[in-house]
Formats: sequence, structure tokens, C-alpha cells
Amino acid sequence: MSISVYIATKPDWANLIITLLHKTYGVEKRFGKRIYEANVKPHFDSLKANICFLAETCYVDGFYRDSYYHYFSSKLNCYSRDCIRISLFDGEVHEDEFADPDKYDLLQKRYLGFYVLRPTFPLVIGRSVISPKALKDSEMRLCVSAFNTTAIGLKFKVCGFPHSSQDTETITCAETTLWAIMEYFGNKYSYYKPVQPSKIIKQLNDLSFERQVPSRGLAVHQISYALKEFGFGTRMYGKDQYGDEFERLLSCYVESGIPLVVAIQNKAARIGHALLVVGRENDYTSRFDELEPYKIDDKESLLALKNKNIAIYDYDSMPKRFVFIDDNHPAYRKATLAKPAAHYPSDEWKQCTITHFIAPLYPKIYLEAFEAKKYVVKFLLNGLQPIHEHSEIVLRVFLASSRSYKHELARNAGVSGELKNLLIETQMPKFIWVAEISTKELIKVGQASGIMLVDATEANTYHKVNPLIIALFDGNLLVLEKSSGKLQRKVLHLEPFSIYDHNLTAFEK
Repeated sequence: MSISVYIATKPDWANLIITLLHKTYGVEKRFGKRIYEANVKPHFDSLKANICFLAETCYVDGFYRDSYYHYFSSKLNCYSRDCIRISLFDGEVHEDEFADPDKYDLLQKRYLGFYVLRPTFPLVIGRSVISPKALKDSEMRLCVSAFNTTAIGLKFKVCGFPHSSQDTETITCAETTLWAIMEYFGNKYSYYKPVQPSKIIKQLNDLSFERQVPSRGLAVHQISYALKEFGFGTRMYGKDQYGDEFERLLSCYVESGIPLVVAIQNKAARIGHALLVVGRENDYTSRFDELEPYKIDDKESLLALKNKNIAIYDYDSMPKRFVFIDDNHPAYRKATLAKPAAHYPSDEWKQCTITHFIAPLYPKIYLEAFEAKKYVVKFLLNGLQPIHEHSEIVLRVFLASSRSYKHELARNAGVSGELKNLLIETQMPKFIWVAEISTKELIKVGQASGIMLVDATEANTYHKVNPLIIALFDGNLLVLEKSSGKLQRKVLHLEPFSIYDHNLTAFEK
């Protein structure tokens, strides 16, 4: 059977999908219309009006093929093993353009991702990667990876976050969440590999006391276990355990460019669901005046705050909307942490709250966010060179790889030569915690006046200077001399410098 190609602009999107379902899978047109209205149209409604679809039949999708061979092919009902791929382009395209070598570069610039339609009725939206540039509301900062694909034989690349709806049999919300995490990391870093549903099921066999297929979903500890087995140094955080710090820790990891698995729940309605947080809204500088002083539990730090009349504001306390990947909805839904299911129509779903989140960390990151932030605050208040009395600072803490940090630092014109040379020449581990010290006025314009770099591979924070790499604030430069274990201090005044904002990729409207 040969591949058929169809092209449609917005007025013909519905007719295209209904026709494809009928011609390719033999779906009755009335049933195809119901499938489109309930399960496909919501995804298309979030797209810009000028998007053009290019559909190809007989597409071999590895994600669906894995489920097909391990489950659907053994059923009495006949399931097609092929899928339909819909490529998205900015503006109308014509089939003959793909045979013209001079048009390739322009087509690549206009390429905005793809959807896969699989024969798992009625939940037909399969593996997809859509660029936020294709959305009506594209104002966001995200974790994105580059994905290679093709359309009519030409190779294309799209940057986005992977998404799929669940089929409710081989994959539920938990499996799609695990798949999306591994798809993202496997395409972004050579250390990790993408995984298919059968491997996820096999990995969890030793932890399960019953069959895995048809899937009944996974508990949060099973998701964490699977990520650990796939090579991550996972850390699981519970709302009951961390209280007021819980949402700030989640924000800190998102600001670090780490997609998080989030568990939401409404016990009264017996609802439990897993989804991903992959970014946040782009601009909220007007809300910095709403920041409340950082609530600190440590008695020693509290006493120092009171005695020295110091006010610390946590950047992660900023009220903002985060970007969710939810297999029940189109990709890149925005919601607050207080109401993560606000986009659901049901009141029972709207009342769901976040109970846990899982951070898939590189296994050599031993100092996690809670301890890192606590160490920074204690050092600033009670260290060998504490911040000045009557200070009022905004603290922005995030994780970064030292290689990426130095690379962007070298290219940043907003960082002075002295600070730039100092940080680039400083020996650092693979990952570092960065604490930028600013004020409400400076942070509004994307600047900081001080900085602390902390070793993310050093878990021993009981020794006051052990994890410290370098600190610079209040005109003082503090550097740990590794051979002697002593803190070296010298006077060094610096002008405000640009903050580091490259963990997340910014998209504009």
C-alpha cells in the first residue's frame, strides 16, 4: 500500500480527520465525527488559525507499534498496525514544494511539529511534539528538546516537549508521563535513552503483585521507582512532609529546567492523576511587589533575621502559572499550583490538589533543593561573612550544569569582565546550585547584585563552607581554598549584572 498525502487549512481540518479515519481505518463517518469533536478538536482549538496540515498515511510510529505488538495484535478485533502523521506548517504549503531543493530551508523555518493519529478509538491522539510557536497562547518558558522527523521524505526538526493521550489499556496517565520524561531526556542527553511502553511494564514487574496489562495505573512510588531504574537519582517530595516549602521547591526545580512528575488527587471523589510540569509563564515582573518575606523554620536563622532586621524574599514564592503536560488535554496547559486541574470541566477535578512531585535528577546530584536552599540562607545569615544588617534581598536559587552556566556567562554582555573571568576560571563540578542575590527593583529588570555558587555533588552541609565554591555579595569575594578548607576573603565591588535565564527556553506571543 502506498502512502497518501493530504493537505488542509483550518476550514478543512475537521473534514480531513473524519475522511482519514474513514478511508484509512474504516471508521463510520458519524463515529468519526464524534471522535473528532470529543478527542481531536480540543487539540486543534489551541492552534493558530494560519496552521496548515500535511497528513500522511501508512506511518510507522514506534510508540504505537510497541503497544500493538505487545498487546493489540493479540486481540480478536483487528487493529491496524499503521498510523497517520499530521505535520504542522506555518502558512499554507503545497506538495510540489517538497520536491524543490530551493524551498527546503523555508519549509524548515515554517515547520511546527506533528501529531500521530493511531487506531485506538476513541482516544486517537498518539505521540506528538508541537512547537509552542504553533499555539495561540505561546507566551511561556519551557523545557524543550529537539526532535527529528520527516514529511514527504524531507527531514525536519522541531523543538518542544513530547505529548500523547493515553489509550487506557497499555498506557494510562502514569505510563504516558514516564514515556514523555524519557522521550525528552533521551533526545536531549546521550546519557539517557527513550523507552517504549513494554519496557516500562517490564521494569515494574518486580514491584507489582498482579498483571500490568491492561494497565490500572501506577502509584507515585512506582513512578519514582521506574525513573530510578531508568538512570535517574530521583527525589520524591510530599505536600504533607514539606508544607509551605512544597510549592517553592517545585518552582525551584522548574526554574532549574527540570520537568517534574506531579501527582494530583481528590480523595473525596476518588480521583488520582499523574501529569508533568515543564515550565512556567514567561513574564510576571509586575508581581514582584507581591512577594512576601521568606518563611524560615530554622531557629538560628530566624533569630538572625530578627536581630539584624533582615528581610529575605524567595523568588520561588512569586505567584505564577505553570505549564502542564496532561494526557487528558492538549499540550502546554497553564494553571497555578493551587489549582492544577483548573482546565477540567468537572468540579470534582477542579478540586484536585498536588500531593507529591518527583524530580528526575542526574544521579551524581547529591545535594537536593531543600538542603541547598537551607544552606544558602544559613550561610548568608550566619556564615563567616554574613550579609549587612537592615538588608532586604530577593534570593533566586536554581540548579545548572557548570558547562552550560559558563557557556552562557561567556556570551552574556550584561555580566562585567571581572565577574565573568572570575567565574569562568573557577573550578566547578558537573552541576552547581546558583543563588543570585538581588532586590525587588533589580530583579524586575533581570539583574542581581550578588551570587553564591554551591557544589551540587556535595551533600555534607554541616560543615559551614564545605559545599561552597564561591560567594560574592556586599563588596566581598569569598572563595573556598580546597587544600586548606579555609574561606579566603577579599574586597571586590561589582555593578549589578544580568541574571542567568537559560534553563528554560522562552517563547513569545
